[in-house]
Amino acid sequence: MWAVTGKHDALLALNAWPALVGLVDEKAEGEIGYVIDLVTAIRSVRAEMNITAAIPLVLAGASAETKARAERWAEFIKRLARVSEISSAPAAPQGSVQLVVRGETAALPLKGVIDIAAERARLTKEMQKADADIARVDAKLGNPNFMSRAPEEVVEEEKEKREEALARKAKIAEALERLKGAT
Repeated sequence: MWAVTGKHDALLALNAWPALVGLVDEKAEGEIGYVIDLVTAIRSVRAEMNITAAIPLVLAGASAETKARAERWAEFIKRLARVSEISSAPAAPQGSVQLVVRGETAALPLKGVIDIAAERARLTKEMQKADADIARVDAKLGNPNFMSRAPEEVVEEEKEKREEALARKAKIAEALERLKGAT
């Protein structure tokens, strides 16, 4: 127990945080960091391409270290990334989307999981919509009358809309690029 003395210098919140010297384990960071990056990459592809079913994961041309990691963490990877199985192969199977995670290639075979042509058409349509949004905002921001009359908040809002549309376009372009490898 501690008594209230009116002095605040004994409170932990006002003291310096203890140094964590020697507590960083590079090997452990490499191990868990790879698993986190792999799961994140797989989940991103699943979200971009609206994949709801569990899909297999193929480690293409993976090193012995990566294969061992995947084996040690298989249950976590399967559960967190909704992967049905993890296997390895010398090369990525045809009809798969390839991901590079920390220098290693992981492939998600999509043949039979999604209609690649339909997904490409959907993404192309989304890209056209993003381009139209960017053009609309650029027209506003390029109009001297709009710029001179609009309040600063409105101009900033339009600039934010443009940035969001550019980010969306970049993400769509990335998904389209991944689909090229799946054909």
